[in-house]
Amino acid sequence: MKNTTPEPTQRLNVELPKSQYFALKSYALHNETTVSQLVRDSLRNIVEYDTWFKAKVEAAQADPRPAIEPAEWDAIRAQKLAQRKALTDKT
Repeated sequence: MKNTTPEPTQRLNVELPKSQYFALKSYALHNETTVSQLVRDSLRNIVEYDTWFKAKVEAAQADPRPAIEPAEWDAIRAQKLAQRKALTDKT
């Protein structure tokens, strides 16, 4: 196992209207957690998504393949929209 020291933390004070706080508190109680943990998890998820998204953008920019022509892209989009419409029409 790695013996790493944990990264230092920084307290974050957030002001919410009471109605929003109590809505979060109710949600937290329902999910057997705390408001603080909900906020920590949400912020962590935001950072992880941002990191993932930036990596995807960098990979796309580094892709050596030529860009898709607008007409080809429009045809692909029209096909996807038609598939989606066909699926929704079935339900």
